[in-house]
Amino acid sequence: MKRHFCTLAASAWLLLAAAGCGGDGGASAPANPDASGPHNAPQQEEPVKLLMAQKWSEINEADFQTFIVEPLKQKYPHIEIELLKGENIPEMIAAGQVPDLVATWVNLLPDYQDLDLMEDMTPLIKKHNFDVTRLGDVYVETIRKYDKDGGLVALPYDSNFNVIHYNKDIFDKFGVAYPRDGMTWEETIELARSVSRTEGGIRYRGLETGGYGNLALQRALPSITEAGSNLGDERWRSVLQLAKTIEKIPNNEPVPDVHPRNQFIKDRNLAMFVTGYNFNLLNGEAAQGLNWDLAQAPSLADQPNVAGMVDVHVIFVTKTSPNKDAAFKVVELLTSDEIQRKMTRSSGKLSALKDTSIRKELGADMPILQGKNLEAIFKGEYIPAYTSVRKYPDAGKILNEEVAKFLQDEQDLNTALRIAEERLQNHIRQIDAGGGGQ
Repeated sequence: MKRHFCTLAASAWLLLAAAGCGGDGGASAPANPDASGPHNAPQQEEPVKLLMAQKWSEINEADFQTFIVEPLKQKYPHIEIELLKGENIPEMIAAGQVPDLVATWVNLLPDYQDLDLMEDMTPLIKKHNFDVTRLGDVYVETIRKYDKDGGLVALPYDSNFNVIHYNKDIFDKFGVAYPRDGMTWEETIELARSVSRTEGGIRYRGLETGGYGNLALQRALPSITEAGSNLGDERWRSVLQLAKTIEKIPNNEPVPDVHPRNQFIKDRNLAMFVTGYNFNLLNGEAAQGLNWDLAQAPSLADQPNVAGMVDVHVIFVTKTSPNKDAAFKVVELLTSDEIQRKMTRSSGKLSALKDTSIRKELGADMPILQGKNLEAIFKGEYIPAYTSVRKYPDAGKILNEEVAKFLQDEQDLNTALRIAEERLQNHIRQIDAGGGGQ
């Protein structure tokens, strides 16, 4: 979850050395009395203060200090950077705190386009001789889809993954074999049935996927595209049926108002959690003593060995920044080999670089990952991500409402999809006509 440097300082020191080369070593007064004046002193970089905002970036305060602030201080001491608090970027802007940089999840990029914060960074990339070919091709191509001319409105700095996190103690308790790499969803569901039990007043859930939305992500399947509703895609049927099959496993019903992460890490009554990066939480105090490991994400029958769609975090210099060159140095820094390697080793985030040798160092400096089946992360393949569409704000709400009725046996699958389609099309028409509502 995922660094070239300019050499202005070095150039300044070369100028200083040249200016100081005198025939008498400086023992006598200069022939030109003005030669030692202030205008011949080495040029100092003007101090710059940058503001950075983040939303769903997987950059917490500790990461910000370790991977951005401290390296920036060493390389460019004239550049100061502050991480704005919270994730409500529109409120920040309204309050006059307009960021120079934004770090976020790639699927949220349309939000910042709506705020007119984004522009093609290609001119900056060329100006700073940034080598885009160092970055993973699939990440770059995913980002290019968010620019009508195929430009780069952002650059990737880490990549998420999708695996089974499992509680070994629950499997041991019921004498059931641990999950293994290469399982299908059908095999995973059968395994979940074996450990979904109530014992000693505790309900043990066998499997959590984060809901039907995450199952759709595994197929890179959007509910809506620029062309309109996508619910007519037959794959939505298999996604929703799979979600219901999982929820209907006896004793595996979802727990209202309790996040699956808490069920897995704190309550420890969840046997398998199919999800992405959680090493920051697993490294926390709440996870002390948790006996866990990883297995490869389950595969779909028609997508063997596919763990999911590309899930990448990106950073961009805002269109409104008055300090774009200084801000781009932060981007260079975050994507440098040095910081990418450090981030991969010490935080367990996957590098966004093509260099596979860096990825192989995943978690090398994290004691909690020693002995874990990290190979599970690399066994699944990732397909290109869909391009997120955000101009229909009620689309997700509409789909959630109708799917919930299907999952709760209040309507069948055909009815749920038909009504969701009708409501979604009506919402699209209203938005396109300049109205609103459902």
